[in-house]
Amino acid sequence: MPEISVATTPDGHAYIKLGEGEVRDSVFLGEHDEADRIPTPDSLVLHFDFYGRLTAIEVTGSVTSVLPPALIDD
Repeated sequence: MPEISVATTPDGHAYIKLGEGEVRDSVFLGEHDEADRIPTPDSLVLHFDFYGRLTAIEVTGSVTSVLPPALIDD
């Protein structure tokens, strides 16, 4: 089973690591056309490796309002 790690910071952010790939490109979901319909995309950044595979998800806002409680280590 793949290992997914979730690291939270004291300021309420989180970094969800999905693989070992080095980040090459990032996409801020708050810039998406539909971001104004749902508040969460404004706090998410998708990180991709050299081959365009999703390697991490970054939460730049309040992690407790973005991620389900089961993913957050208290």
